Amino acid sequence: MEKLARFIVIAALAGTIASLNAQTDKKSTPTVAGVWTMSVESPHGATAMGLTLQQEQKKVTGTFSSPHGDSRVEGEFADGTLTLATTAGDDHSVQATFTAKLKENGTLSGYVSSQMGDMPWTATRVKE
Repeated sequence: MEKLARFIVIAALAGTIASLNAQTDKKSTPTVAGVWTMSVESPHGATAMGLTLQQEQKKVTGTFSSPHGDSRVEGEFADGTLTLATTAGDDHSVQATFTAKLKENGTLSGYVSSQMGDMPWTATRVKE
């Protein structure tokens, strides 16, 4: 009976250690997937916008939401840097490009380039 109790304790400890290792692995790989609230500093002042992103390895896809409507975005997240481009029309021409760094506090900060010029932007992940 004592051997069975020891076995159960050892098995429980092994399961706990494996779970902690899996959590550590997830935390060590940053991701930009999720819903983000953005603030873009345009020539007309700060404008609230949004990003909804999916990530598969380095590839990032999603939707950029602005007062002018929604646009599809595609790009990548590598080495802490996010690069995205919106496309529109039948020729899929680039309308805007985004670059940003994922900061240690979990926010994004960078620039968006469009016909209006280069504008700084920041984003905060929406908590689920």
